[in-house]
Amino acid sequence: MNKTKAGFLKRFGKIRDLPSLPSIVTKVNEMLNDPNTTNNSLSRVIEKDQAIVFKMLQLVNSPFFGLREKILTTNEAAIILGFDAIRNIVLSLSTFNILDHLFKKKLNAHFNVDRFWRHSIGVAVLSRYLAEKTTVGDPEKCFVCGLLHDMGKLMLAHYFPDNFIQVIEHARQNDLVYLDAEKKILPACHPEVGYFFVKKWKLPPHLANTIYSHHAIQPGAAFSDESIIVNTADGIINSYYADFLNNNTSPGNIKYEYFDPHAGKQLNVWIETAPNWFPQVELLINDACAFFL
Repeated sequence: MNKTKAGFLKRFGKIRDLPSLPSIVTKVNEMLNDPNTTNNSLSRVIEKDQAIVFKMLQLVNSPFFGLREKILTTNEAAIILGFDAIRNIVLSLSTFNILDHLFKKKLNAHFNVDRFWRHSIGVAVLSRYLAEKTTVGDPEKCFVCGLLHDMGKLMLAHYFPDNFIQVIEHARQNDLVYLDAEKKILPACHPEVGYFFVKKWKLPPHLANTIYSHHAIQPGAAFSDESIIVNTADGIINSYYADFLNNNTSPGNIKYEYFDPHAGKQLNVWIETAPNWFPQVELLINDACAFFL
């Protein structure tokens, strides 16, 4: 890492009002690294946070999870979905709540937080769908990675709005996608900023690595499959709903510069045939937006 980039990221390390994740996230992560953890012991910990339990059961029983039988308890969820899925659900819900609350405390006229979350939820749902259909990546890991893939943008917009506005204006004036404008203006881009916060919060490696590499995939690296899925979902969502930061896309027309070459090559058939299957995913995205927003 060069000195300029390190200095830029160091500014984030000096933030005093950085929120802490709920203790339940740390505890669940610790328990899932312990081979002696049981469904009952995990359930007892999660059930201490009834707000999370309520939202978790709502989520797993929603249409985009597609379960045939209704799940009524945390213990049932752990048995049917597995530990990893439970961790990613708790992580998704907790981090979403923290980041949403953080940003709504201090609005930025150049950053529409609702459009940001609609984009992120769309990428999350589509990532899970593509992982299930292609067997590339783990669906539940892909969901949480999709939901939080752009958290670096939110952090930039919240803590360093002047830098963020400079990138936005440069992108719009020069008809660039947001990432290309970032590369010209900032020493470190939003994947690196997001990675910085994920590491600071000691979140799981699959989330850290996918956030860091979802625009620059390294085949064979840890969790590169998740990065391929999220990159593809991100490109398709931007193509269908318009880039929520640039507004330089024509919705429904694939914009290939959004896709990393490795993702574009491996999942090209899904990108090319998106008009045929995307409408059914759109229904799931609408359900998920109704849940989260």
